[in-house]
Amino acid sequence: MYNIYFEVAAIGFITVLLLYLHIEYPNASESNRRYRQWVTWILAGLVIDVIASRTTDYGAVIPPFLNILINTAYFMIATGCFYSLAGYLHSIVKGRFSDFYMKFLRVLCIAYMIFLTANIFTGWLFTFDENGTYTHGPLYALIYILQIVVIVMSIILLLSSRKKLEKRQLIAIWLFMGIILAGFVLQAVLFPKTLLVFYNFALAATTVLFVIETPDYVKLADALEDAAEQRHRADVANQAKSNFLANMSHEIRTPMNAIVGLDEMVIRESDSPKVKKYALDIRSAGNTLLSIINDILDLSKIESGKMELVPVDYDFASVLNDIVNMTMKKALEKGLSYDLEVDPDIPCELHGDEIRIRQIILNLTNNAIKYTQEGGIKLSLSYKKEEQRLIVCVHDTGMGIKPEDMDRLFSSFQRLDETRNRNVEGTGLGLKITKQLVELIGGSIYVESEYGKGSCFTAEVVQEIVSETPIGDYKEHLQNAIEINEEFKPKLVAPNARILIVDDNEMNLEVITSLLEETRINVTTAISGMDSIDILEKKSFDMVFLDQMMPEMSGTRTLEVINEKHLCDNTPVIVLTADAIVGARDSYVRAGFTDYLSKPVMYPELEAMLMKYLDKSLLLTKDEIESEERRLQEERENEKQRVLVICDSEEKLKLAKTLISEDYKGVFVRNMAQAKKYLEKHEAAFVIRDIKDLDREGS
Repeated sequence: MYNIYFEVAAIGFITVLLLYLHIEYPNASESNRRYRQWVTWILAGLVIDVIASRTTDYGAVIPPFLNILINTAYFMIATGCFYSLAGYLHSIVKGRFSDFYMKFLRVLCIAYMIFLTANIFTGWLFTFDENGTYTHGPLYALIYILQIVVIVMSIILLLSSRKKLEKRQLIAIWLFMGIILAGFVLQAVLFPKTLLVFYNFALAATTVLFVIETPDYVKLADALEDAAEQRHRADVANQAKSNFLANMSHEIRTPMNAIVGLDEMVIRESDSPKVKKYALDIRSAGNTLLSIINDILDLSKIESGKMELVPVDYDFASVLNDIVNMTMKKALEKGLSYDLEVDPDIPCELHGDEIRIRQIILNLTNNAIKYTQEGGIKLSLSYKKEEQRLIVCVHDTGMGIKPEDMDRLFSSFQRLDETRNRNVEGTGLGLKITKQLVELIGGSIYVESEYGKGSCFTAEVVQEIVSETPIGDYKEHLQNAIEINEEFKPKLVAPNARILIVDDNEMNLEVITSLLEETRINVTTAISGMDSIDILEKKSFDMVFLDQMMPEMSGTRTLEVINEKHLCDNTPVIVLTADAIVGARDSYVRAGFTDYLSKPVMYPELEAMLMKYLDKSLLLTKDEIESEERRLQEERENEKQRVLVICDSEEKLKLAKTLISEDYKGVFVRNMAQAKKYLEKHEAAFVIRDIKDLDREGS
């Protein structure tokens, strides 16, 4: 008795498959229609195969003529199945050979059908005797000739047309041909009583469906092709954008270097409160412009997946000091209250990207100040030790956010409630960048808001604990954090250090030299790459700052020559560049530079670079710096011209002290005797004497 379980299972699957294809995808392509015809023949073949096997099993009780008719129908349906397979292949591979292929098979199949019809009456191919036993006829081999011819012709067709087919089509077609052949071999040689031929046809058809003919796959293939085209266009546009951003960054940062640097010198050196205020306003405007440029560059880095995270151990109180220094004044100037709530149990030292943590908190705080006109803001910070998460909450009493605007809140270049916010500065990138930075670090951000009453932004970011020591009462240190206009004092003084600065822009050289004046470092300047090489051949330095964009020899080329001549084998060479685009630092480090300093050069970054790479033996300690400052102060005092003031009135002497410029050293005495005694040992550029004393002496 034949095993029909495989065929019966395949009938159920193929029936459901055909119903699904006809209902779900009524509008099929030509190859898909051919595919459905082939699957329909397979279904008919499965059904007739089951029927024929059972009538053969019970041949003794079934009339022989009926068995002959049923088996003849089986072979005819098998012929139709092979012919529909050929038609399907023809729809995929169209050409002169495939046209001949179809005409030849059509003639062959018609001849085969004629033989099968004649067999009913002649028994040339097969027959059933009076006992119902299946018996081969003298021409039985013809049954397999058609199948063999179809398979051979199909293989020739595929081989001749392989260059026209996609890789996935070739793989699928060869796979289903192999499955069909395997079915013949298994049934004919190993399992003659197990029906496998049409079951393997069903497997082959299923393979084709999922690889080639499923409409979803066709749609996916079209979508992938379209996506590839769109990706190419996007890559071209992205490259154009990157080139624009690189050029924009360089062209803006180069003049900004002079503006910011010279403004810093005005702030340091001016004694006029009015001039200092103007300079501080310039600094504020310059920082705003740089913030806009940095926002655009940061967005470009994040979107390209090239944002660099640099985890380090950092002092959380120091980060908080910077944020308070940069935001409290803005809030107070707008008449807003500024409330700071810091959990005293926050670990004092954390591990993470210090720069990005500062940027996240700063962006949220500045955003709150920007959109709040009355009331105030509250910055709350806490830490979840079990999850190692820093929690940042920024509350404000600003205008709030409409519910319908929530979905656009973290979108690029979006300004919500534009009518009310038309006078608010910004690009609309701050919150977008903040959200992406938070997610990049492995955190989350969410917002609660009531329109007209205010908002609360909460960011949670993973920051590992380095030291369990708690930060304690941060407000005790707040006074130091808000001393914005304190007198400039360098953290670094190195009178024995020697550095070389190379830049083709004389104003840039003047700016950096002026910024370093208080450090007492010995600065040598060079105006070109060749000039720097000449200097390095004669002198050695502790550090070299080398501009990239120079005529004749770029910084990179200059460094190559320096390395070839072994002029700076043990000397840090820092690239100075206005190029702050994605991957700039990595590319310069790969080119051989020790580190990267972007323009405009900010003194804190310049100072940090010097402290990082100068030999520690060249740096003065804090006590040595204070001692050096006292010595310099004494030298400056001794170099001042002396003004001798003689007056017996205490009030007039006090008035004279306030009137004498700081460029002069005042000496104040009550009478001529004291004056003569002083002049015996010292010189005075000027002598100021009360007219009343002269009158008394004259009388």
